[in-house]
Amino acid sequence: MGILSGFLCLLCFCLLTVKAVTRKFGFPQADAFLMKLHKPLSAALLILLPVHLFFTLPLVKTRHFSVYLAGAAVLLSFVLLITLCHICKDKRRRLTWHRFFTCLMLSGIVFHIAAYYMDYAAYRAAVADIHLSGIDFSHISDGTYTGAYDAGYIYAEVQVTLTDGSISGIMLLSHENERGTAAEEVLAVITDTQNLPVDAVTGATCSSLVLQKAVENALTGGISHE
Repeated sequence: MGILSGFLCLLCFCLLTVKAVTRKFGFPQADAFLMKLHKPLSAALLILLPVHLFFTLPLVKTRHFSVYLAGAAVLLSFVLLITLCHICKDKRRRLTWHRFFTCLMLSGIVFHIAAYYMDYAAYRAAVADIHLSGIDFSHISDGTYTGAYDAGYIYAEVQVTLTDGSISGIMLLSHENERGTAAEEVLAVITDTQNLPVDAVTGATCSSLVLQKAVENALTGGISHE
C-alpha cells in the first residue's frame, strides 16, 4: 500500500500542476476541466499524503532518513500552501504563496523519489554482495554465537548454539523486513540439515540470503557467549 499510495499522490500532484501548463499555453477547455478537478484533487492529495506516511512509517528503520525528510517536506509544504491560500485575502499575494509552495513541493517530490531509488539501489547492491560459503561446524568450538547482517531494507540478527560440533538451535533476535517473514523457515532448515547455505524460500529470496548471512557471520566472526 505504501508504493500504491505514493503513486496516487504523485498522480494527484501532476494533475494539479498540469493546469499551469494548460493555462499558460492556451488550452481553455482543458484548463476549465482541470479547474473543476482542482478542489477534489487537492482534497484527495491532502488525504493521500498522510495515508502514504502511515503505510511507510513502519519501514523507517530500513530506509535512509533522507527519504522521510523529503517526504515530510512535501507534506508540510502542501499543508502550508492550503493554509496560507485560505487565510490570505490578497489575490496576488495568494498566487505568490501558491507558486512558492508548489515549487517547494516539486523539489521535495524530486528529492524524495531520487533518495528512494538511491536507497533501493544500495539495498540491491548489498543483497547482490552476499556470498555464502559452506562451513564445517565441527571445526568451531561449542558455544553460543551472535551475528547479524544489514542489507538496508532487510536486517537480521541471530544467535546460533553449537553443541558437539553441530547446530543445536538458532534463535532469531531480529528480522526487519517487508514481506520476507516466510524466509525465517531457513533457520529451521539449517538446523535440520546441518548445512549452510540452504535453498532460499520461494518469494522471500532476499530475506533468506540475509538470514543465512547472519548465521554465517555468527559462526565465522560473531560474538561468542560461551
